[in-house]
Amino acid sequence: MPRLIPRLSLFWQFFLALIVAALVPLLATWYVARGVTINDARHLAEAQLRLHAAQIADRTDAWLQLNYQSLIEHASTTAIRSMLPELQRPVLTTIADHQPWTILAFTIGPEGMSVSRSDNLAPVNYADREYFRTALSGQPIGQQVSISRTSHKPAWIFGVPIKDEMGRVLGVLAKTDGLNEITDLLANAKIGDSGRAVLMAPDGKLVAMTGASFDTELRDYSKHPLFAQREALGGILHYVDDGRPTMAALQRVRFGWLVAVQIDEAEAMRPVQETDRTMLILLLVATLVAAAAAALVAPAYARPLQRLTSIADEMSRGRFDHEVPEVERQDEIGELARAIDRMTRSLQMAMARLTQKP
Repeated sequence: MPRLIPRLSLFWQFFLALIVAALVPLLATWYVARGVTINDARHLAEAQLRLHAAQIADRTDAWLQLNYQSLIEHASTTAIRSMLPELQRPVLTTIADHQPWTILAFTIGPEGMSVSRSDNLAPVNYADREYFRTALSGQPIGQQVSISRTSHKPAWIFGVPIKDEMGRVLGVLAKTDGLNEITDLLANAKIGDSGRAVLMAPDGKLVAMTGASFDTELRDYSKHPLFAQREALGGILHYVDDGRPTMAALQRVRFGWLVAVQIDEAEAMRPVQETDRTMLILLLVATLVAAAAAALVAPAYARPLQRLTSIADEMSRGRFDHEVPEVERQDEIGELARAIDRMTRSLQMAMARLTQKP
């Protein structure tokens, strides 16, 4: 039956033994180091994502609360409760002038027509606006996000109910705020090479994202994994974004807004690639060292054994007039050489006695 694996010479046996002796510990070290590096890289990336998300969420939350609280306080003033344009207009002008990001402050009557505006333009019918209907129903806030026709940038339009002393809703006090304070924060966020900060409105519209620009309408992110998995707050999400495995941290902000910070998993796992590169270099060096050691050391064992094998072959053919080398060595090869030498002398004596007999 033919051998499936060809017989290896002593050199190659020695070479393979050195390779195994050198590489097995390195492979075991690589396996352990890779596992530790993956774990550390994942924990570090998750911690950084949570930190960035928390920082942006805090800034966004504080800005939203500042604007909401301002509108609530003005909605309870006598001038706004009067629902008289001449009394409301100075208050609306003050609101618009007090905060530089305010585009428009206005009041809406219960039928949906604007009562007074900070820009003094003609009345506008807001009866079909969702934020108006929500606030008029007595909810603490009605809101929507859209591209402002004035600035052509994302704007937050929100309203709060105007109530009398008895708690009856008289109308809605509303305001249109440019979101530059928030969108600039996200647009300039630096999160590694591939990291992006994302801000989504309660309806899933993309309000801002690092490196993104908006033209005439907001992107619909309601089907995006970030919005679809918005209940997984505080955890780390894993999904595919634009064909790339991605990980992200998600934070909820007041009024249903969402902040997320994401990064490509390939970047997060970059330390693992560096570990693999380093270990591959070590494996290559170990292979070269083992090859060099085999080339230097193997002949010192292979050649004497080959000579002794040749002598043994000659002895099997009846030739005993050879000098046995390596008898001075103090290792196993020396012991073998001395044994062959003794056997040679014994055979020579035996053959001499045989030839001397009549």
